[in-house]
Amino acid sequence: MGEKVGFIGLGNMGKPMAVNLARAGVD
Repeated sequence: MGEKVGFIGLGNMGKPMAVNLARAGVD
């Protein structure tokens, strides 16, 4: 969860990238 908060802190540009990385990590 902490990582997601960090990505969100980067801004809207970082959010979609964070989502992609998160999904890749889950898979």
